[in-house]
Amino acid sequence: MFYPRKEFESVMKRKDHSRRAQAGFSLIELLIVVAIIGILAAVAAPKLLNYLKLGRETATINSLRTINQNEAQHHAMRSKFGSLKELQEAGMVDANYANGVGVSGYVYNSTEATADKYCVQATRQTESTANRDFNVIEDGTIRYVEVKSPAPIPHGEGAPLSEAGASGSSTTGAAPQQPKP
Repeated sequence: MFYPRKEFESVMKRKDHSRRAQAGFSLIELLIVVAIIGILAAVAAPKLLNYLKLGRETATINSLRTINQNEAQHHAMRSKFGSLKELQEAGMVDANYANGVGVSGYVYNSTEATADKYCVQATRQTESTANRDFNVIEDGTIRYVEVKSPAPIPHGEGAPLSEAGASGSSTTGAAPQQPKP
């Protein structure tokens, strides 16, 4: 015998059960997931920023090493060191270095280039770019100063970058020094 009311109730129960299975996540579950993601981001973001700073410093150190090698070649060919502009004209460095355009967050500047000495400075564009400013001089020594505000380092000043600190880690290498007055 056919009982329409019972079959109707049975179909409605099945639909109600299937709606619960397809309902998805509750608001509480979503809030918990968002909170966990927020905590992970709060822990990971400072480390990511430090890795970015370290990467910029490492790229700058490598650029200064290359500039030093190019200065040595220029000196061997012309019996004098060259400014960044002269190195760029000779095809030894990219135009961005010579024109004061930021490269990896640093601006390069050659303050002096004579027959017996030169100084190329790498100065951060902003405080948040990295932690250190650098320079390289005729003896190939890369020096740095770790200060809050970006500032060019004069010829021969700053702490020499040791081989241990050459990887760019601010926790290794020579102790930072303030520029001499």
